[in-house]
Amino acid sequence: MLKSQEIQLAQSKRREKMAGIQKAYEVTDDGRTELRSLTDAYEGAEVELRAALLVEGAERDAIKEPDKAQTDFDRECRSFDLTAIVASLVDGKPLAGREAEVSTELEQRHGVGQKGIRFPWESLLETRADAVTDASAGTSGELASRPTMNALERFFETSAAGRFGVNVMQVSGQPSFPEITGGAGLSWVAEGAGADAQAISTTSTSPSIKTATGRYLLSRQAIRQNSALQPILRRDLAEVLREGIDLAIFQGTGAAEQPAGFETVLTGGRTAALDDVASFSDFLLRATEIQETAKLSAPSQVRIAGAPIVHQTLADTLISGTAVSELDRLKGAGFGTLWSSQVSTRGARDVTDKGASTVYFGAGSNNAYVPTWGSPELIVDPYSESKTGKVALTMFAFLDVLIQRTATHYFKLTGVQDRA
Repeated sequence: MLKSQEIQLAQSKRREKMAGIQKAYEVTDDGRTELRSLTDAYEGAEVELRAALLVEGAERDAIKEPDKAQTDFDRECRSFDLTAIVASLVDGKPLAGREAEVSTELEQRHGVGQKGIRFPWESLLETRADAVTDASAGTSGELASRPTMNALERFFETSAAGRFGVNVMQVSGQPSFPEITGGAGLSWVAEGAGADAQAISTTSTSPSIKTATGRYLLSRQAIRQNSALQPILRRDLAEVLREGIDLAIFQGTGAAEQPAGFETVLTGGRTAALDDVASFSDFLLRATEIQETAKLSAPSQVRIAGAPIVHQTLADTLISGTAVSELDRLKGAGFGTLWSSQVSTRGARDVTDKGASTVYFGAGSNNAYVPTWGSPELIVDPYSESKTGKVALTMFAFLDVLIQRTATHYFKLTGVQDRA
């Protein structure tokens, strides 16, 4: 029974006794004394009742509040110091403080590191504060939501793959990604009639863990005297990892422990050789095909990804007699474009000073994924490079690349030349 309920029950009994005394035809001296005692007790209990109600109300509010344990852990992850790992292992001392607690918690969630010390994705972010995604104002009196991106989404939001619509997600075990390949359709029926259900055919793909490894050499002198070591490590390790994963997503061969990227999975009818200089007309043809096969409602949902040299070629090629370039026409069509050396390398130049690269066309998002297993790991090796006075940092991330709807949502155009 709650404290307030116990007090209210006692107060009810006191009121009953006080009423019995007051109903008597003649109140004796003993009755007056008892009535005075009951009145004093009643007044004191009222104070206790108000205090109990306040305490119980606060307890109810605390119970209603969401569990803040995850929020607190996220805050600790954002404050994680990579230099603490380096310093502890170089000096041969165990991790301590925040870094030890975060690493231990990550091991409990994702398993003990197989190669090194686990550290959070948040420690690789340039900006540590929470990043809020755009949300339009609500309608009909509804409040606008303000969803917050997780660390993985924020880490990849500026990468070429992220801008191309590739989604990154945290997984565990052996997940399966189903895909409907046929049978789903809409039918129209008359009043009182029904439609036969179509059999839906599906396929599923399970990613397998691939290990991405990045190596970084750091001088012992930098460790001892550089006050900016933390942002340098965060920036450089993040770029090494982001660049390598971008390369795998677009150019991964599927061999030698690499994931299979767009270069490998787009074959047959989903690829064509241009073998000519990059032009708006050729890009428009393929982008329009994607818009039709993927059943998109706007050109802006089609993304075009190519090497920076293609961007230069389109900008340098002017329409005869005008100052309008092929790039201007492409932008005017409304397609989303991105240019990165991770998308495609520029082919070797021939005797005519002409090189070629590959351009990819994609439809929207939620069709290509980068499943990641757990948090990355870091090994600090102060021995193998000891004769040069350097410390080797080796970073591991565990992920794969999974691309679906290749027959309708993606296309590869090879042999896109940068010179006529």
